[in-house]
Amino acid sequence: MQTPLFAGSHARGFAYGLLGVLLLSPDTLIIRLVDADPWVFIAWRGLLMAIGVFVILGCRYGTDLWRRTRLIGWTGLLVAVFFGINNVFFQLSVQSTLVANTLIIIATAPLFAACFSVLFLNESVPLKTWIAIAGALVGVIIVVSGSLGPGDLFGNIAALMTAVGLGAHFVLVRLRRSIDMAPAVGIGAIMTSMAGLVVASDLYLAPGQFGYITLLGLILLPLSFVFLTRAPRLVPASEVSLILLLETILGPLWVWLFIREEPPLSTLIGGALIIVVLTVHACASLGSGVPATPDRTDRRPVPRPAT
Repeated sequence: MQTPLFAGSHARGFAYGLLGVLLLSPDTLIIRLVDADPWVFIAWRGLLMAIGVFVILGCRYGTDLWRRTRLIGWTGLLVAVFFGINNVFFQLSVQSTLVANTLIIIATAPLFAACFSVLFLNESVPLKTWIAIAGALVGVIIVVSGSLGPGDLFGNIAALMTAVGLGAHFVLVRLRRSIDMAPAVGIGAIMTSMAGLVVASDLYLAPGQFGYITLLGLILLPLSFVFLTRAPRLVPASEVSLILLLETILGPLWVWLFIREEPPLSTLIGGALIIVVLTVHACASLGSGVPATPDRTDRRPVPRPAT
């Protein structure tokens, strides 16, 4: 018999979101390690990610991949556009302002996702989710108090655009949750690469730089966004973007582990609060016994009793 912790679509959706964030968290560290022209990075990041995504989907769907890609429709193309825009703005933000600025501003994505869910999906966001968002944002404010420098206005605006785009991305995926929107991520990565190719003067990277970006673009990002694109099909978009708040603490933690850049005390305190809030919210959601609306593709016909 399955235990409540692992049973049901909500538990699977939460696990997808958590795995996606864990795989995504070294992103800012690798951007710093590569230290290349942002548009060169964008071109390679998008190209490698597109290859990685479609290889994963090809292994999953085989010869059915083309049909699955066509099923995303116009909604999927809109998801791809938002994904491409998010990638470009995120890259420009990280290389234009402090990493802490970028991750903290992006942490407002749950607010946008919750508002978009109410406006466009007519979903009623549970009170516990609003409380969790408020508690997590308190943690973000604590982090801000010790690590947010003056930064660059453009970088901060780019991070805000990424937060809005992330909220829209998750809501659009949930709008068509009966369809796997992972192919839209691959299409969005192609759009990202094309933007970099148009602006970049050349695509040269040193071997060490190319190794880092290959790890990020070919493995970490494709797996991360495949998980993050499946999660909103099983849990509300506001909850998925709430899980993304973990990157606010995990990003600086990776930097500390590999570059020995020690995070300030405020980052540790605020990050601990975010983790506690997410843990309590997850336990409350899983223990409530009320899963999110299930994916129609996961439903099985109920067998009729023998007559």
